[in-house]
Parts: sequence; structure tokens; C-alpha cells
Amino acid sequence: MITAPNLNTAFEKAKTIAQESQNLRTEEDAKIQIITRILTECLGWSFTDIVAEKSHDNGFSDYVLSIGGSPVLVIEAKRAGAVKIGGTEKGKMRHLKISGASLKDTISGIEQAASYAMPHGIPVAVLTDGLAWIAFKTFIPGKSYKDKQAIVFPSMDAVVDNFSEFYDLFSKVQVRRRLYNSIFDDLHHDRTFLGQALKAPIEQSEIKRLQKSTLAFDLDKFFYRFFERLSDDQDEDFLVECFVESRESRIADFALEKIATNVLGNISPAEKDVDQELVKLIKAAVDINSGQTVFVVGPTGAGKSTFLERFFRKTLPTAVQRRCLVMKVNCLDFSGREEAALDWLTEELIRLLEREIYHEGSPSWDELRGLYFAEYQRKSHGADSRLYQRDREAFKDKFSSYLERAVESDRESYLKRILSDVVKNRKLLPIIVLDNTDEFTLENKTNLFQFSQSLARSMQHCLLIFPMTDKSAWSFSKTDIFGIYRSQSYFLPTPPPREVFRKRVEFIKQRLASDAEGEKQRNYFASRGISVSIENLNGVAEILESVFVNNDYASKLIGQISNYNIRRTLNLSRRVITSSVFNIDDLLKSLILEEMPAISMSKFVRAMMKGDYEAYRKDDAHEVFPVFQVDTQIRQSPLLNLRILQLLQVTKNSGRSIDDRHMELQPIVEYFGSMGCAETAVEKALLSLLEAKLIEAFDASVQELSPDQRLSITHSGQAHLRLATDNGVFFEQMAITTAITDEEVATRLQETYSSKSQIPQKMDEIRRTFVTYLLEEDGCHITEAPDLPQYESQRELIDKLRRFSMTQGDPPQREILFENVRATVDWFDATNMKYGFVEVDEVEGNVFLHAKTLQSCNIDQVSDGDELLCDIGRNTKGIHVAKIHSIQTDRSSISRTYCKVVRLFLKRGYGFVQVNGGPDSAYFHLSAVPRDDRDKLDVGATIEAEIGPDKSGSGLQVRRVLSIQSVAT
Repeated sequence: MITAPNLNTAFEKAKTIAQESQNLRTEEDAKIQIITRILTECLGWSFTDIVAEKSHDNGFSDYVLSIGGSPVLVIEAKRAGAVKIGGTEKGKMRHLKISGASLKDTISGIEQAASYAMPHGIPVAVLTDGLAWIAFKTFIPGKSYKDKQAIVFPSMDAVVDNFSEFYDLFSKVQVRRRLYNSIFDDLHHDRTFLGQALKAPIEQSEIKRLQKSTLAFDLDKFFYRFFERLSDDQDEDFLVECFVESRESRIADFALEKIATNVLGNISPAEKDVDQELVKLIKAAVDINSGQTVFVVGPTGAGKSTFLERFFRKTLPTAVQRRCLVMKVNCLDFSGREEAALDWLTEELIRLLEREIYHEGSPSWDELRGLYFAEYQRKSHGADSRLYQRDREAFKDKFSSYLERAVESDRESYLKRILSDVVKNRKLLPIIVLDNTDEFTLENKTNLFQFSQSLARSMQHCLLIFPMTDKSAWSFSKTDIFGIYRSQSYFLPTPPPREVFRKRVEFIKQRLASDAEGEKQRNYFASRGISVSIENLNGVAEILESVFVNNDYASKLIGQISNYNIRRTLNLSRRVITSSVFNIDDLLKSLILEEMPAISMSKFVRAMMKGDYEAYRKDDAHEVFPVFQVDTQIRQSPLLNLRILQLLQVTKNSGRSIDDRHMELQPIVEYFGSMGCAETAVEKALLSLLEAKLIEAFDASVQELSPDQRLSITHSGQAHLRLATDNGVFFEQMAITTAITDEEVATRLQETYSSKSQIPQKMDEIRRTFVTYLLEEDGCHITEAPDLPQYESQRELIDKLRRFSMTQGDPPQREILFENVRATVDWFDATNMKYGFVEVDEVEGNVFLHAKTLQSCNIDQVSDGDELLCDIGRNTKGIHVAKIHSIQTDRSSISRTYCKVVRLFLKRGYGFVQVNGGPDSAYFHLSAVPRDDRDKLDVGATIEAEIGPDKSGSGLQVRRVLSIQSVAT
């Protein structure tokens, strides 16, 4: 593996190569003695990055350099001395016009390099004879590359004397960073605008914090304490109890339990019946190949780690738990070089094993001898037999030295011996959980996976579990090694924030109810003469339920803005609820009268953006990104961020696979390049959006722009795009705080904001002024989108923004959110609660369905798993099924059969049955069981039920239980 040299090392190498390459005669001499050596020894390119003599429609290209499989640089190599540069300054780097007189003798070679680079989207081409080097950009929006300047090193002396510039242009590390864009942008003098003066209508230093009363500060303390508890990620009991279950997590629970129990059955003490043992041996071989490796897959924030913690502590039966040895390795703890990851993993596993199975935290001498007993016997009967027979203690001393060398010098072998002892002698099932591998490169994920598989093979019985994000799992599934080992995967969806709030608030309320210690009472008097005594945090819990649990818009927005990171979601929630935007009297009233005033969408967004300040501040902890802010160094459209988000939003919506929902960097650049937007401006915007987490890279281990990088819009990016185009409060706060290039417009906005006009009127004027500025400034940097289908979304974006100049406030909120959408019944209790929930792709979280809706639509009943064609509405209580047009379940896929209950979680409201005595199992919700028959339900009971495919199509579920024959019967 070639490592990239630093600049000083590369410079010394270049000088050596220049001295050793004096008498070149042929093109091959130039390639071998200078070009290839400079690329590999000086510039950090590996031989696998380089393809030589690549044919194309216009002939051959001598070198094509790639990063991650994407070509980034083409080099046309000529015979030494063939590249002739006009002029006398041979020892200096120069900037020469490609169509100018100084390069007239090289134009055919330049055209040859360009003829390969341009059709393949390669941004930079080079012509060289090993001595002279000519580099040029192949694509300049709206211009011919020949009308622009090339960067020319006329001789090896020029390369050596200007080596830092040469290194910045051609080294792999700088090409990966796409530094050439900034270099050529400066050279072409049409995009960079250093020191751009920007002025905000209200400067950050002018935005003051609003004063709070003593009462408000004390309430803040209560909220702070409450949210600290609510966001606690150190209390395992809290996390486990507050895990938000889904049908997917329940199915994964049951499958993992079956796998663990099945493998444990294979390591039970040997029976005397040889025939039975042979059957077990064959069965074990089959089971090992099919069920030892498990992937728990889900987006960031899905709770994969908590799911596994909860599974091993609560779901897995106690008898099975006692026979499992769980080793959970958090790869975030690894902070060294990735090439040392396997050594680190070995030491982590050894540490965990020694702590769990040895009384003193490490093996005794006798226990070590047991691990190396084969060597002990071999030495006592072989080379050291005479010493063994003559002096046992001396033999043991010598063997101790051997043990020390063996344990310390071959840690992998030592680890495998402990694992083998765990299985064969202790009859335990080792379970290795490799958590948080997403930050590793794909190569290192592969190495960790292969290493884990080698451990599993060495002990024959082992369960490997890999929690991964969906993107990591997708890219990993395409590797060769993934196909070698059979595995099972279970997908966990991200829980809706309102459900996270609901579970955590309920947990806190239960704990508060059982807590005998009350808070020290303090009496306060509100401005309206109301006396209140705050004894505990129950009132706080009630307020949070009203704002975040019962208000689907609020919980969804803060979840999206924080990309469903639970700690950031809760911090943002605390900011909202303690904001000065909410009148303290309203909170007091809610504490006393147990009712919360209705929170409007506008008020909620205003609280989120302002916090405790007069207006939005970029430096406040609010998760809100200033989407209209331009760079101070590069000329940009103030709408470029939104335009990029719009493009990535369309890409995500139209993509069927994870790959399709991401867009490569170069197509993004070319998309906006066709609209006259400079590549450097696009890259600056992408970097800002990436840093703010409004977009994300496919590979989480690479947080920089590189040619092989793929990007997608995040939940936060989607929320920002929606707020910037649909929400008047968001838009007006951006209008008065965004620093812009037009000082006159900034002054006009400031004067309007400070005027004594009615607030609605002046905010309308601010929105009109700001949107006019945005559209006019955008037109100075971006030409009108081409009249092609792929640019329709850009025109729609502009049309949405124009509405701010015509409408007042927010667009009206529709009662019906979605019409004629497909929904799947998650569960529906027709006998007791008379309600249930459905799943709708267009809505995050489950949607409420009441029996009254069935009655109004003349529908007698629905069963779990039914497909509905319906309308989704919103009222003061949240999102619900407003109308059912028809039930579209395929009846041919449903069968009526007998099943046996094999697992039951009554308190959690679900269980599993074995279908018709076969190998298939089916999930059922307690709502599918008639209430009068639920007391008959137990493990081993036989039920008659309707069985159909689940929503994923890969499993089965019980739609309706028709009768139950209890175990006693």
C-alpha cells in the first residue's frame, strides 16, 4: 500500500527524480523514469489508481487516474522533449492561454487529452513529456476551455522550483479534496470575490437576550432537570424501558431468540445415543451456515443499540440468558489508525472475556495451562520430557516462560483459545456485537467482518451481530465477502419523536409517582395574582405531553430538524418550551388548571428560532441553518443552498434503492454548471450543507467532498427546504438576520422592522422585500433553468418563493393531508378500545383509526394487515384516517388454518404462533384476539386463525383469531 508523502518528503523525491532523469529518449522512458515515479513516489497515487493506455473513440489516453473507481485525472504522455512551450522563462511556472501563441505547438496534444476527458466527465487533463507539464480544466460553464488559461510547468526546474503548486494540483490527497477547482477558479478570475462585504438588517451583536423573571428562571431549572433526565443515555434501565417497540423490532426479537436457543441446543452436553448425536451434528452444521450472523439494520436514531440491550436483558428468557456470554464492542471507542483496528478489536474481546469468566479478571496459571494443555502435554512427553520427569517445578517454570511468550506474542491465538474454552468446557454461547462500525471505511468494515467470521469458525458455535445503518448495510452487501457467509437481516425503523416523548414522559411520571421525596416548596405570584406551589415535575410532564405528544406537527418538526438524534431532539424541545415566546402565565395556568393553551404552528416555529432572544441568532443552539447565507469569499446565489436541497429532494423521492436516492458529486456540479453556476460556488455550498447535516454522505467515514462521494438530503435538509418555502415565520426571521450583499436592501429591511407599523403589515413588507432581493440576486449568478424535465423542480422552487410576495403569513393548513393513499392496518381492536392504527408511507409514525370512521364509511370490520385506500386528515388531536374508500386486501393470499402459540408477551400486547405444525412462524397483535377469549391465551394453546403475508411480504402475520383451544383443554 502506497502512503501519501507529505509536501517536504515529496519535494525531496522530486529533486532526486529530476536528477536521475537527464537522458530520456522515448515516450516509454518518460513514462517509466519520470511520470510514473512522480505519480507514485511524490504524489501518493497507488498503482491500482492508475490505468495506462486506455482506449477510447478518439484514440488512446496514456494515464487515467481514479479515486474510488471514478476517473479524476487524464494524462497524455509524449516523448521527452516533444512538449514545446514558447517563451524564454523555462524555469518558472506560468499561466498561459491555451489558444495563445506560447502553446500553439502543443495544441494537438492538448486536444487529444481533452477528447478523452470531456466525454467521460474528467475535470482536469494534463499534457506532459515528463519534463514539461500543462494542466487545464476541461469544462468551464458557458465557455470553451481553449479560451481559458492553463497552468504550465515548462521544465523539471519549474516543477522543482514551484513544487508546492505542483503538489496542490496533482497529488492524490489534494485531488480528492478537489483543490484544483479553487486553483483554476482563482486563475480564471470570474468567480472568486475575496472579502465580499455583507450586511445583515439586524446584526448578531444587536440581537439581545430577553429578560426573564425570577419565576421564569426557576421554571427553566425545572425544565432543565426534567430534560436532563429525559435525555439520559447512561441509565440502561431508562433506555430499555423507554425503547419504542415496532412490529419490526418484535419480529427481530423473536428471530434472535430462536437463533440463540437453536445454537445453544447444539452445545448441550453430549447424549449417549449415537444416532441422535449424528442427527444433532448434521443439524448443527446446517444451523451454523444459516443463522450465526445477524445484521440489525436501521437509520441513525432507530435505536439499534438499545434494541439489542433490551433484547438480552428483557426479551431473551432467563434460562437462555444465563447460557449466553455477550461481548458488546463499541467501535466508537477506537481512536487509532484504521489499519490497527483488528489488533484493537482483539484486545477489546480479550478484555471483555477475561473480565466475565475469570474471578480475578485474568486467568490463573492453571487456567492458562488448561488453554494451552495440548502444548503442555507435547512438551512433557517430547522435548522437555527429561526435565518433566526429573523436576516438575523446573518444568513448570520453563513452561511459564513459554506461556508468557505465547500469550503476549500471539494475541489472536490466545483469544481463540479462550473462546473455544467458553464453548467446549463452559457450555456458553459467545455472542459478539460489533456496534458503531459505520464510521469505518468499507475496507475496514470488511476486515472486521472477516476477522469475526474467523473467530466464529474457530469455536464452531457463535452468534455475530452487526448493528448498521441502512446505507452501511447496503454498501456492505455488495462486497464479495458478504456473499460468502450466509446471514439474516432485520430492519428497525426510526421511531416517531412523539412516541419517544410518550414513552419517556410516561416513564418519568411513573418514577415521580413512586418517589416519596418532593421538591422543596416555593410559592410564587404571577402577574395575575395566581399563587402556585411547584412540588414536583408532574406538571412539567403534563405540559410536554400537550406540546410534543399530542401535537404531531411539533414532534415531527423537531425530530426532522435534529435528524432524529434523540439527545439533540430533546435539547431542541427544551429550548422551545422555555423560550420567551411562550408567556409564563400560560405555563402557570397549565400547571394549575391542567390544560395547555393551543400552540399554533407559527408560535412553535418562532419559539424554536428565537429561543430567549429578540430574533434568530446563528450562534445560538437551535439546529437551524441560515439557508440564504452566502459565502464571504466566493460569489454565490443566496438560493444556491435551497436549489441543491431541491435537487437532492427530487433525487431521494424518485430513487427506488438507497443507491438511487444519492447523487454523485460530479453530476451535481454539472447540473448547476449548465445553469451557469461556478463549480467552486457549488462545492462551497455543499460543504456548508454537509457540515450543517442538511445533506449527508453515503459513506459516513468520508466527510469531505471527493470524486467518489455520493450525497443525499437528510431529514433536517427536508425540513429546512419546507420551512424556507412554506413558513412565513421562518422566512421573516431569515429576512431580518441574513447578511446580504446589497446594503441598501439590508437598510430598508431594518427600517421596516423598526417601524411602528402593525406587526402583520410590516412582516408582509419584509417578506416581499426579501424575496424580491433573493430572486434578483439569484438571477445574477444562475441563468434560467433549461427547458428540460430534470429542471422542472428548480422552476417549482422559484414559484414557491414568489408566493411570499403575494400571500400573508403561512399557507393555510389543509384538513385533508393526503387523498387516495394506501394504508396497512397495524392493529385494530374492535371488541374493546374500538380503535387502532395504520401505517402510511407518506406519514412518519402510525396514523389513528377510530371505529366511528368505519361506521361512517359503511365498513363492518378491518383485520390486522388489511390494505386500505383512504384519505388522511389532521385535526386538533393529530393525524387520523378521515375516510376509507375501500379495502384492497388480496383475499387469495389469506388462509384459514390452525396454529400453536410458541411465544407470548401479554404485557407488551403481542406474540408468535407456529403455523400448521410447520417451520413458519407468524406474528400477532393482541387486538386480533377476541376479548372474551384472551384468558385462554397461553404458550402451547391452539388457535384457529386467518393468516396472511405481512407488510414486508417476507413474513406472515395473524390477521384475526377465530377460536382458541386452551392448553388445559
